[in-house]
Amino acid sequence: MMSAGDSAMVHDTRGPEAFTQLVELEQEAAQIFLNQPLHLPGLLQRRDYAAEIISGITGLAEDDPELTERVNLRMRRAATFAQRLDGPNPPRLVAVIDEAALRRKVGGAEVMRAQIAHLIEVSRRDTVQLAIVPFSAGGHPGQTGSLEVHEAADGRAALFFEGAAGDELIVSDQRRAQAHRDLVEGLAASSVTGSEARQLLEKISDEL
Repeated sequence: MMSAGDSAMVHDTRGPEAFTQLVELEQEAAQIFLNQPLHLPGLLQRRDYAAEIISGITGLAEDDPELTERVNLRMRRAATFAQRLDGPNPPRLVAVIDEAALRRKVGGAEVMRAQIAHLIEVSRRDTVQLAIVPFSAGGHPGQTGSLEVHEAADGRAALFFEGAAGDELIVSDQRRAQAHRDLVEGLAASSVTGSEARQLLEKISDEL
């Protein structure tokens, strides 16, 4: 995927092409590190949550074809990722989510309860580490914004930023990618994980 022989196919880029390359990279990544302080990771979203969060961020109406296209793309990504998790060589996923993103009632309480139930189920997998940064943690480095690090089996990584100003994919700066991977792992190590994370998810769901 990201070996020297393929380096010409993967390059630093901004805008729509950055997202296109990300989708290709994540299908083969051996390890994926996510930080999401504002909303839940796209790879772990259900359709109803995805439709509401995309509509809320972009302002697209419920019947807008562009919204349908974006939601369908996100669901294809999620389905492909779920298949990889069920496959013979599942990727390792470390996903850090701020408690605020879990308490925001995107689509209403029932949508969020179903979404949280999905997170609980995914978090039971051996290769998935779901980490919740609780409100009690105060300010933390993950609040700088959402980011993704997709690491190939050979150790090379791609760093992806998603933002209102446009998406950005960085593959040329491996030191920067490593720093952001370390940031996610550091946040995960100091956050609520495992059975405690599932207990917190259940508590949040009950309080919605």
